[in-house]
Amino acid sequence: MKVWNAIRRQSVDFIVYLALPLVSVFLPSAWSRALLARSSNLNWVLSEEAEAAWSSASKYVDTGNEKAWKARWKQVEMLDARDLYLMSFGRTRSVLGEIECDTDLEIVRDRVLIGMHWGPSISILKLLQVAGLNPALPYRKPERGILRIRPFFYIFVTLATRHIVKTMGDRAVKIGGAGKVLRAMMDQPGSVIVVMDAPPKAGRPTLNAGVIGKNANFEAGFPNILADNHKEYVFYAINLQVGGMVRKKLELMGPFNSSDAQEFVEQYAAFLDSHLSTDPAQWRIWHVAEQFWG
Repeated sequence: MKVWNAIRRQSVDFIVYLALPLVSVFLPSAWSRALLARSSNLNWVLSEEAEAAWSSASKYVDTGNEKAWKARWKQVEMLDARDLYLMSFGRTRSVLGEIECDTDLEIVRDRVLIGMHWGPSISILKLLQVAGLNPALPYRKPERGILRIRPFFYIFVTLATRHIVKTMGDRAVKIGGAGKVLRAMMDQPGSVIVVMDAPPKAGRPTLNAGVIGKNANFEAGFPNILADNHKEYVFYAINLQVGGMVRKKLELMGPFNSSDAQEFVEQYAAFLDSHLSTDPAQWRIWHVAEQFWG
């Protein structure tokens, strides 16, 4: 049984993180989106991951129809993989052409973009780069242990890391001393991207705010940097649109400015809350929910 489960896991990873994205490179964009939409409704595709995400989410929010919720969660994951391959193989224009935005991107120039682990968002870097906004982003190198357990998923994670570094060059900030580098970047031209909803590491100072009716924990480091520098910021999310076309929309809210870290965290928590309350299947990290609200 263990051998069969391992074969099944590798087969699914091969299809989701290698085969389907590669096939999508050679298809018109509308065709590849339709292919992913159909694939997301297959029960065996990412079944374990979708089940784990749905089981966790159902403890905190109203998930509605289980099958539809899981399909939407899968669409986000699969669209991110497909977008990465398209951009890596020279089809950036196809990916960016699928993103709608009602707000002028100039609003984020030389400001901080505050995001979350939300939606098919891997294209945000290229979107900012093409617009001449000089993005910067903290990133984490792939854990080598993944290679032994899930080699095809490891290929995807490695490609994503290379995409980040290639897109941003010396503005790609490796996690581990990133706070000092980000503090220095506050006074430099360019748009800095920070994702705030990861569970804090043990021993780190935290700030708390309410999200979906529960007390959530946020690392205090970056909110303090932001407050100390009086840097203006914009909240952003790339949302998977509702409907069968599998398209995306960039949401921008701001700019704001706050010299109080707690005030900022509460404002961010409200932004996160509004998304988790209305479309929780787009949150990518339900597997660490207990740590986040712990």
